[in-house]
Amino acid sequence: MVKEKLVRDRIPELIRSSGEDPTVRKADADELDKFLRAKIVEEAQEFLESGDLDELVDIFEVLEAFMQFRKIDPGLLEIQQHAKRMARGGFTEGLILQMNE
Repeated sequence: MVKEKLVRDRIPELIRSSGEDPTVRKADADELDKFLRAKIVEEAQEFLESGDLDELVDIFEVLEAFMQFRKIDPGLLEIQQHAKRMARGGFTEGLILQMNE
């Protein structure tokens, strides 16, 4: 079984420069949405594990690509963010909800 994941545009070139021959294909529009969403989760998991700023940069990069793919207006996203913050608050106070399992 072949595992596939979305990679940055220059990764195949960098792999080739090290003497390897990667197998690469271009995602079609129907599947790119899913691959971008999976990449957001992957990068978030890596950030959770390491806390490394580089992983946060990767999250921003994937979010930007996702927004471009879905043609999401950043201004509209900010309006929705503000509305949600007004209704439910943000994450600035560091509140931890304790729940019985």
